[in-house]
Amino acid sequence: MITEEKIAVLVKEIQRNNQDCFKEFFFIMQPIVFSFILKYTSNRESAEDLTQETFIRFWASRDKLDYNSSPKGYLFKIARNLSLNYLVREKKPLKIPNEDDYLILLSQNREDELRRVFFHDDCQKAINMLPERCRATFLLSRYGGFNYYEIAEIMDVSLQTVKNQMNKAISVLKKLLSYHID
Repeated sequence: MITEEKIAVLVKEIQRNNQDCFKEFFFIMQPIVFSFILKYTSNRESAEDLTQETFIRFWASRDKLDYNSSPKGYLFKIARNLSLNYLVREKKPLKIPNEDDYLILLSQNREDELRRVFFHDDCQKAINMLPERCRATFLLSRYGGFNYYEIAEIMDVSLQTVKNQMNKAISVLKKLLSYHID
């Protein structure tokens, strides 16, 4: 397991335009980033392209990096944003029934649709209220599709820490969203 200290040293050198350190950082992080993106895209070729683009953008913004914060977090933020943009671009257009059928469908399901929208909004707010480590762990697990072992590797923490953070996140979310549960 690569240490955060090692990553910090590499990032400090990357800020100084050290291409050898960037290559080392790339070889350390590329498999993890690729796996992360592949879970979003489910397309190996696109995941390879987006992984490459992630590192290109990371290198391009090297002067803005803070090696004392979380450069891996920044890297995964780039990867996530590129993946989400890819999903939006590749989404097939929604087929809408003819106008009369669509209006009938909307009027029949309006209350359910409103409940769903409010619940989704409340979920996003509740997730954003989680402490940073809990939120990151929860998002990697539930939205990123990573298992606890992979999360421990990405966040460079123990497996038990990941389990504790997930338990805390779920407990807090249950409390915050309890009024949605009948």
